[in-house]
Amino acid sequence: MKMIRAGVVMAVAMGAVVCPPHSAHGQEAMMVSAPQVKDDLFAGTEKFAVGASDVSEVNLDKNMLGMAGKGKDGLANKMDFIVVHSYTYDKPGMYKLEDVEAYRKKLTDGSWNCFIHTHDKDESTDICQRTMPDNETHEMVIMTAEPKELTFVHLRGRMSLRDLGEMGSGMGIGAGAGAGAGAGAGTPAVKKHDD
Repeated sequence: MKMIRAGVVMAVAMGAVVCPPHSAHGQEAMMVSAPQVKDDLFAGTEKFAVGASDVSEVNLDKNMLGMAGKGKDGLANKMDFIVVHSYTYDKPGMYKLEDVEAYRKKLTDGSWNCFIHTHDKDESTDICQRTMPDNETHEMVIMTAEPKELTFVHLRGRMSLRDLGEMGSGMGIGAGAGAGAGAGAGTPAVKKHDD
């Protein structure tokens, strides 16, 4: 699951925006700049930063995505927002499972279709989608919980699953239609650093 999660996080970061994570030691820098996106679904996940050795928070609204997009027909221009919050810990037991469960419960209100839902002793993955009332806007959520890592991803826009697959395969994640699209020279890597 770690490879899948890493691939998803890289893909949704669009490969066009470099957003180095804040270290747990630089929390004050995180608090100074408010996120561009108000995400009611994952509001409050910032609490998982307490005790984390590595915190990655990407909050991209339509304006930021437009600046990152390549051409007016690019996937970035179909998106309303991309939110990725990822927390890494030095040892297991540094977050409460019941706190994660509260976010998972939000996906059981009947409006979400969770097509991947795995749970075992040490980790879980939920991948869910829903169509908004206009039947054109879609949302996708990916939640992964491991003993030493949590990741929350929330996407909304007028994109299809094919669009997302092409974005991922363009970055070398899985196989599918559009392999090779979106990657190329000049595509910066997502930088990671630990303190």
